[in-house]
Amino acid sequence: MADKLILKAEAKDNAATEYRFSLEFYIFREDGNYIAYSPALDLSTCAETYNDAISSFYEMFQLHVECCVEAGTLHDDLLAHGWKFRKKSILPPAFTVLMKKPEMKKLLGSNLSFERVVAPARIPALA
Repeated sequence: MADKLILKAEAKDNAATEYRFSLEFYIFREDGNYIAYSPALDLSTCAETYNDAISSFYEMFQLHVECCVEAGTLHDDLLAHGWKFRKKSILPPAFTVLMKKPEMKKLLGSNLSFERVVAPARIPALA
């Protein structure tokens, strides 16, 4: 089970217009619903089916990014969640940092079975 907890994502600058990377999140079943949760962004959603939870999470991620871009807060939001900025890449928070989040402690301490999902994602390059 420990191998399901490794978060490895690095966003690479694609022609200075966007960063493409693999977004990792977890799916678990609770109270009859499937929950999708990303500790690196502190975003979650739920649905009645596994596939709907994945779709819902990806849509929510896109809306979150769009709202942050429109408000001019994407850079600050990522920094607040522990993301690191390099010259041409961004890195999600370190796994050890994510494990300190109460949500992850609760998930790991529960009897819930969960699965790591990796999905392609992109965000606009930040000036």
